[in-house]
Amino acid sequence: MMPLDPDSIRIEVLRSLAEQAMSDPSFRAVARHDLSAALAQFGYELTDAELAIVQRFRAVLAEAGLDLFLTGQADDDLNDLIAAVGIGNIAL
Repeated sequence: MMPLDPDSIRIEVLRSLAEQAMSDPSFRAVARHDLSAALAQFGYELTDAELAIVQRFRAVLAEAGLDLFLTGQADDDLNDLIAAVGIGNIAL
C-alpha cells in the first residue's frame, strides 16, 4: 500500500463526498456503475491521494460486506474500517 501524502488530502472534500454518498440516492445510482462519472457529474475533482482513499475505503467496506457508497448504510465499526484503510491518523 502506497503511503498517502497528507498535504494533498482535503478532509472537507472527503467529508462532503461521504455525506453525499450516504444521503443522496441520485449520487449512489451513478456511483454504483461508474464512480468516476459520479464524481465528475457531482462536481468532485479529487487529488490522486483522495481518490486512493475513496477506492481503499470502498474496498475495505466491500471486504466487510458493506457498501457505504452504494447503499447509504454505515456500520458502528466505521472507525475500525477507516483505520483499516490506513487513514486513521488523519482527522476526519
